[in-house]
Amino acid sequence: MRRGKLELVWSYYYDHTTMERHFEKMAGKGWALDRMGIFWHYHRIEPKPLHYAVGYFPGGGVYAPPTGEELTFEEYCEMAGWELAAEHGPMKIFCNERENPVPLETQADLQVENIRRGSRRFRIADGVLGGIGWLIVIYFILSLYFDGVRTLSGGTGLTLTFMGLMLGIYGVVEFITYQRWYRKAKVNAQRDQSFTPTKGHPAASKIIIWLTIAAAIFYASTAGKILVLLILVGYWIVYYLQDIIRNGMRDKGISTVVNIGINFGIAFFIFFFVINGYRHLLSSDAEDYYGNYYENYYEKNGFHWDGQENPLTLQELAGPEFDGKGYIDTQNIQSSVFLSRMEIEQFYDEVLSGAGGDPGYYLEYVVAKVKLEPLYGFIRSSMERTYGSGENWKSMDSWKKGEKGVLQIRQTEFSRKGQKIYRYLICMKDRIVKIDLSFAPDKVQQEKIVETLGKI
Repeated sequence: MRRGKLELVWSYYYDHTTMERHFEKMAGKGWALDRMGIFWHYHRIEPKPLHYAVGYFPGGGVYAPPTGEELTFEEYCEMAGWELAAEHGPMKIFCNERENPVPLETQADLQVENIRRGSRRFRIADGVLGGIGWLIVIYFILSLYFDGVRTLSGGTGLTLTFMGLMLGIYGVVEFITYQRWYRKAKVNAQRDQSFTPTKGHPAASKIIIWLTIAAAIFYASTAGKILVLLILVGYWIVYYLQDIIRNGMRDKGISTVVNIGINFGIAFFIFFFVINGYRHLLSSDAEDYYGNYYENYYEKNGFHWDGQENPLTLQELAGPEFDGKGYIDTQNIQSSVFLSRMEIEQFYDEVLSGAGGDPGYYLEYVVAKVKLEPLYGFIRSSMERTYGSGENWKSMDSWKKGEKGVLQIRQTEFSRKGQKIYRYLICMKDRIVKIDLSFAPDKVQQEKIVETLGKI
């Protein structure tokens, strides 16, 4: 039988009523609270009715040793049968086994003020995180307009946006519920010293927290981001250990500086171990990576092809005239549940070549491989807008349509460093290709482009 139980803290810091009811239900199930931080920690007891009261002592610190006033306050509560069960900063959670205990709070106006002052730091922190979350969402919406393909293909960006949305909703709900409670509680306390229970939204809080965690785990597992999973696990371990060590050192009267130093040292050691362990895993996988390289087969984020490192190059399109000297290749491939995106660029660099004058050949292409068919129209419109270059797209009749899944081909032109660039948008059944060339491709080159980029 388990002797201990951990529960992720899901309530708002000021919502003492919800916490009190929850702890009393847990006691009825045989679990008594004995520690809190990012988790509520319980120990096994015989199921029995217990009364809990959450008080707030403004000025109480998370790392600072308890002051004389705090100790006096706790002794006063103990005399009334309220024993300190757990604490976190200004919040102190008391437990009472008496059948009809004396109320912990006797003055409603004082309780309202203590809750306001005691929870202020945590409400501000939640508000800042919520604000950051909404900024992430706004940035995502703007990015979706200016470059929808890059935005939707980035698993990291999508995950951060979802987590930002959850943080934003969490912060807004807390702000609204707290303000409504505070105004009502203050009026009631001034009128007749009546107490006003706090009201949170525990179901919504749980859903938001678990959806956020699930999003991080899903992204890490599907995108192969082992480091994200390791950091997530390390994060929980660090906080669990810090809850134990921080509270223990605080009870022993150890100074704030020493307490903070030791806890941050533990965090540094754990994450140093996690990151270096991840690097070791990467080095152990190097043999498999180079094995795939020598087999001339590549598979990256939803794309797969044989041959050279980039599926289509100037060497194949320009022919013998292209010697490859002084050229730089760049590659960016990313993927999400919505689409995969490949961006390849090959350009001439005068500094690298040591020669000037002729700008050389230029090639850049973006392949957007759509995974969800309903998004196809949006992706096409987005690419037309993103790569429009200020000129109107023109339909092309010279390219053969209807072959190899080609549905539509459009073309525009622009200047890059004084060089004329031909830009084409090729719409296929499951993908859309944007390709820039420093020359107008002939029939053979057109077929090569469609065949190569249509099958990767």
